[in-house]
Amino acid sequence: MYAYNKLKIRLGLIIFTCFLAGCDQDMKTSKDLNLDKEVLRVSLYNEASPTDYQLIDWQDRALAFDRLIFDQEAEGNYLPLIWDDRQYNSFGLPAYVGDGRLHNDGAQEAVTNIAAIVSASLLGEDKSEGEDYVSQLSAFFSEEEGIILNNPAGSSETTSMWYLLYPTILFAHASDLYESNDLLREQLLTAIESWYQAYLVMYDNGNPDFDYTGFNFNTNEPYRNDVWTEPDSAVGIGLLMYYGYEMTEETKYLDAAINTMDYMENYFGSPLYEALMYFGPYLAAKLNAYHGTTYDIAGFMDDNFNASSIPRGGWGSIIGQWGNYEMNGLFGSATDGGGFAFSMNTFAGAGAIVPVAAYDARFARSIGQWMLHLASNSRYYFATETNDENQSCTYFNNDCADIEDSIKYAIPYEGIRKDSNGRTPWFGGDPTVYGWAETDFSLYSGAHTGILASLITATNIEQILRLDLNATRFFEDENYPTSLFYNPYQEEKELIYEVTSAGEVNLFNTLTNEVIVSNVNDSVAVEIEADRALVIVELPSDAEVIKEDGGYYVSNQLISTELIAVAVSGIEENESVSGKITLDVEVVANYETEIAEITLELDEHTLIFNENEAVTFTTKDYRSGPKRMRVGIETTDGKTDHTYLRMQFK
Repeated sequence: MYAYNKLKIRLGLIIFTCFLAGCDQDMKTSKDLNLDKEVLRVSLYNEASPTDYQLIDWQDRALAFDRLIFDQEAEGNYLPLIWDDRQYNSFGLPAYVGDGRLHNDGAQEAVTNIAAIVSASLLGEDKSEGEDYVSQLSAFFSEEEGIILNNPAGSSETTSMWYLLYPTILFAHASDLYESNDLLREQLLTAIESWYQAYLVMYDNGNPDFDYTGFNFNTNEPYRNDVWTEPDSAVGIGLLMYYGYEMTEETKYLDAAINTMDYMENYFGSPLYEALMYFGPYLAAKLNAYHGTTYDIAGFMDDNFNASSIPRGGWGSIIGQWGNYEMNGLFGSATDGGGFAFSMNTFAGAGAIVPVAAYDARFARSIGQWMLHLASNSRYYFATETNDENQSCTYFNNDCADIEDSIKYAIPYEGIRKDSNGRTPWFGGDPTVYGWAETDFSLYSGAHTGILASLITATNIEQILRLDLNATRFFEDENYPTSLFYNPYQEEKELIYEVTSAGEVNLFNTLTNEVIVSNVNDSVAVEIEADRALVIVELPSDAEVIKEDGGYYVSNQLISTELIAVAVSGIEENESVSGKITLDVEVVANYETEIAEITLELDEHTLIFNENEAVTFTTKDYRSGPKRMRVGIETTDGKTDHTYLRMQFK
């Protein structure tokens, strides 16, 4: 039995509509307009809801993984998985079940070991109690090179960018979760300074180039191996620089973070290589919110989702149905063998991208819809959730008949191929194909399950999830509880909002920047509209919300920002047009503002209009053929937004 107040929310927003007579301003409800920013790949899902929705207990899976891998007395085939690394005074975990590197001191990987600590800790496990596994992470710090390595026995000379930067990011997250561990913090700051020096080399006094394979810290030089490059290393470096700024307040780190993101903003195409680009939208949103930058968050989102990677063709987000299994929302390659989704990338991507909505609620609907599909479809990475005949373990490996149920429950397959071995889809991975291990059960992937699990809580309505926007925000003062809800249904639903704070709170809606209900200490019923999202912040009931410089603050903590969004109507996507064309441009804002100018950019030409002018162009001024027009908006207070319109000029 719930005890609650009942509240219906309507988004009170301002809309400017610009057409033949110029721009008019009006107040309308959310049934007429919204601030949503679309993620193109998510908009291509056939349905708002997954076709075969099921939410497994992600927290239970992650905690089962934690218990299994750290159980030194575990018995059974391939168990125990952990070993005592005496050479480096640490613990070892293999990348895969049946990995030949088991008990090979120094061969364990940070992407497994450190991620396992972070995942468990995000779910409330203290990995420093009893045996102090947290302090043992210091084995990944190289005293000689002053950096974090993926293997204690490794070297930057033979390690690519993401295998250097991603372990450092994980190390940073572990340090933040265990802030009192002075050694980890000291090693982290040393590593960040080392990367700052590497940044200076690649920034080259304002002539930046981060499109390298790796960086040799012994010679202080970047290098290319003539096989591949990893340009999204700029995002990884930028994130570390911003962490350095948050810890030390040294402006050189902030400047470096901005400069790396400027490089990414100007990069032609998607720079996604493996996982570093996942942090691009988050860092862009944070810099926009706190430091007044105007990065194109939508562009960074599409770089991760659109499967249009320049350095690694096809990498991005999967869409569609593979056999009887929906794959929408999973990350990996959309083209390798028809498609190859990876569990680590999926879990890590969720952890990096979900908190974007805490800084920019315009992306709440797209993130909510994506995560609904991801949370359901990611269960297929686990052997317990799919047909045996489609799995590499049961099909190839005789030992799998004796493999422990605990492994099948807690450790996911490395990936899912669209087609392999005459099956669609194929649940397995690369190890059994290339002889890396005897099974495709992936510890480095399972080590990230807790990151996904920390984000997701079920609500009273099936398919309406509560996403914790604070879980994977690091190096910030304790934020007020902030949650995202998305309603995939075609009708309004009554959501029971459960208060997580002690004492009475007010609920603040960041899409409208207003308190929507006051003095709640238990539960409240909220009507969430069809196919809409909410982002709600719990504030103390006596809190004063102060508006300043485009932000909304409580006790000097930023809780929301002023937002605008532009949309174009009157022409269908890819419509054939000719002659003089007039566009209906709609600008939505959640605060009082005015339009300064509207710009149309096409074929390297720019047309500028003020609020009193009709937004028009003539096709005869351009060559015929397919066109992609950029429609931009700027307000009198300096806010900007843009969208794109594809047309066929006759």
